[in-house]
Amino acid sequence: MVPMLEIALHKHLDGFRLDVAFTAQNELVVLFGPSGAGKSLTLQAIAGTMRPDAGRIVIDGQTVYNSGQRLDLPPQMRRVGYVPQHYALFPHLTAAANIGFGLARLPRHEREQRVSEMVTLFGLQGLDHRRPRELSGGQQQRVALARALAVRPRLLLLDEPFAALDGSLREALREELVQVQTRTGITVVMVTHDLTDAFALGQRIVVYEAGRVIQQGTREEVFFHPATRHVAELVGTRNILSAVAEHTEGDILWVQWQGHHIAAPARPVAPGTPVDLCIRPTQVLIVRPDRLGERERVNLLSGTIVREQMHSETYTLQFRVDGSQAAADLEISLPGYVYHRLALEAEKRVTVELRQQALHVMPQKE
Repeated sequence: MVPMLEIALHKHLDGFRLDVAFTAQNELVVLFGPSGAGKSLTLQAIAGTMRPDAGRIVIDGQTVYNSGQRLDLPPQMRRVGYVPQHYALFPHLTAAANIGFGLARLPRHEREQRVSEMVTLFGLQGLDHRRPRELSGGQQQRVALARALAVRPRLLLLDEPFAALDGSLREALREELVQVQTRTGITVVMVTHDLTDAFALGQRIVVYEAGRVIQQGTREEVFFHPATRHVAELVGTRNILSAVAEHTEGDILWVQWQGHHIAAPARPVAPGTPVDLCIRPTQVLIVRPDRLGERERVNLLSGTIVREQMHSETYTLQFRVDGSQAAADLEISLPGYVYHRLALEAEKRVTVELRQQALHVMPQKE
């Protein structure tokens, strides 16, 4: 399948160097990484508002930028919808007029029909005559998205679309964005440095660091199989344990960590190699004493919950393995109802299981 979007960009700007390449199909792609990594600059290059020094951009089979051919199509010829971080709505125009702003070349009845479709799609009925200052942050964002989609672009670019919104509204609009992408089938490239947004929305994740792409892949590949320790830290793996590879036995790689023999999915790692052993906090299971003998288990560790933090619906626990000198060895995340069902408010001595299939081993980088 030919990628819907292909980019390879090079740009020097005020001491910063952008050097990235990735592709996208008809999916929701998240450019994820810390602020200042070059994510927004990439969107500007795709939209045509920033010219790279060198490279190539192809959208739906059409080359819109190629430095070797001295080709650089202006933004209006790229058929790209672009929503900047602060929406850039025209304050003197109504919501309907904002949505229809890019449709001036259409006949009036067709323009009105297109605006009406967008108003319905984004649930803006009754708000179309209001100006931006009369709309909430979430409503302004819907208007900005509607304006971007009204021109029927081949590609939709979103720069930190939820940055100015509170938690409950962010969650609702994430769901709306997924529904819109599913209904329209449009490729969406979204910039965020928010881990929750990236995990909730990214069908494909492109991880940025200092102007470079350091990993790209599906959500599962990036979040559960990070390429390096640094990627693991960026995507919130939390449990990154220094261990040593022992030997491979069929589809199991045995590693040693703090004197414990841990079974992980096999990887081509030589015995004696220092490795990083990763597991996300949600994949560390607390095993009820009456269920320890229900089936054969591996990767069991006994110890104590030494710290805990309550969130609205979840608990984050810090666990120290018996015999460890560390303040804590593992972070565990679990729903509130599980916390209470296990009576962890009273019982701090527990046995945990590191889910074998959720473990990921990476050779340590020198």
